[in-house]
Amino acid sequence: MVKLKRSLGFGAAYAASTGLVVSGTAMVSLGNGFGVGGLAFAIPAFIGLIIIIMVAISYGELASMLPGGGMVGEYTLPALGRLPAILAVLGGYLVLVSADGGTQLLVAGESFEGLTGFPAAAFSFLVLAILLVLNISGVDIFARVQIPIVFGMMGILAVLGLAGVFGVTNQPQVENPVLNTDWGTLASMGAVAIWLYIGMEFVAPLAEEVRKPWKTIPAAMIIGVSTIFVVDVLFGWGATRYADLAEMAASSIPHVVGATAIFGSVGGLIMTVVTILASFSTGNSYLAAIPRMLYGLANEGLLPKWLAKVSRRTRVPWAGMVVTAGCMASVLLYSTFSQGGIGLILNLISIACTTWLFSYIIAQVDVIVLRRKYPNARRPFKTPLYPLPQILGIASCIYLIVFIVPDMEQRIVIWSSAGLILGAIALFAVIWLKRNRLPLFTPTELTHTQNNIIMRSESLDDDGDLESEVDELLATEAAREANAGDR
Repeated sequence: MVKLKRSLGFGAAYAASTGLVVSGTAMVSLGNGFGVGGLAFAIPAFIGLIIIIMVAISYGELASMLPGGGMVGEYTLPALGRLPAILAVLGGYLVLVSADGGTQLLVAGESFEGLTGFPAAAFSFLVLAILLVLNISGVDIFARVQIPIVFGMMGILAVLGLAGVFGVTNQPQVENPVLNTDWGTLASMGAVAIWLYIGMEFVAPLAEEVRKPWKTIPAAMIIGVSTIFVVDVLFGWGATRYADLAEMAASSIPHVVGATAIFGSVGGLIMTVVTILASFSTGNSYLAAIPRMLYGLANEGLLPKWLAKVSRRTRVPWAGMVVTAGCMASVLLYSTFSQGGIGLILNLISIACTTWLFSYIIAQVDVIVLRRKYPNARRPFKTPLYPLPQILGIASCIYLIVFIVPDMEQRIVIWSSAGLILGAIALFAVIWLKRNRLPLFTPTELTHTQNNIIMRSESLDDDGDLESEVDELLATEAAREANAGDR
């Protein structure tokens, strides 16, 4: 069996965790949030940080216990069963690619067209083709591309923000209110704020390729979202000192408006380049993470087996990459011809955010269920103050879904769209499982999933040895059955 290559360190894990977060649409949300709310948008941004850290530590515990590429699908199998596992992956992540992947590339294309005059759609498809080739070429290529792009983007955003905050620019300042809206609207901006961090768990599907995943993955997620909060607030603070907030709120590229206000045309040019790099980074993260989730489900028999195909030469799940690229291309086509501007972008973000938060809820429920079912199972990384982070995280995700946008009519449209999508995925899952004579809600044994990960993974270091963990669990089960027989 061809195994994925375990070669990534903390730098690559950090870049994978933040590469999707520092995305084109995330920067649109950042600029829109500070345009609508003013500097006070830092409040929901901070609350969003706390929520996402609670989610991150849940993913950290699950990834340390089950370090497989299937990520939330494999976490859910021994906790809730096969149907919830399929819903968690396809509902949370394939919908994400379908709603956001093409939009990200469209943002890059429009930015490049504004910079050079080259057709936006042609550039977007060219970027997608390059990303597909890079990812099929191997996980080490992904790391070499992703690390400098992510660190470069974070550095540029920080420099622009600091220049605005300390007035290191010749542009005229403006008097903007700290709170540019009412408190009720600000309080309802949770979905916009959470989008600044959502996707930090995209390092988890690389667990079979990360060295010491039980240490590296939690650290990458928590450090990643914390640095993003600091950089985002710095940029937003600097922009609100120079930019027309109404113009930022109405623009489809509000972050470019903010950068132009701080540094003039040079700032706009720099931010345009950052936007292109951000969309490139996001597409790179999608093509790294989503195929590995599909690979994990396919290995468990929950998706067609061909999605588990791994290249013998580069040792990457190439079949899933082709499917992921196809989803991105289809939405790119739709986004190109619909020409919906900021309204379309924010609606797609809200739909993806709703189904993504649903997946976050499942992951946090998984932690609670697995703690109760397998209290003695080895967890190299454990949630501090359990179960408080999970309870607060679940409640926060439900709140964000309920108040996904301020307008009730728009909420109904978003809930309906997300519900129809999840319903269609559930129907597919039921048909697939029934066809293969697999139970819908019966959890698998923890040792079953762990054994699958062991068989297809390169060995871990001693601290995270899954094989000894499985042997201990099997011995415990055997002793329990023997005692039951004696009685």
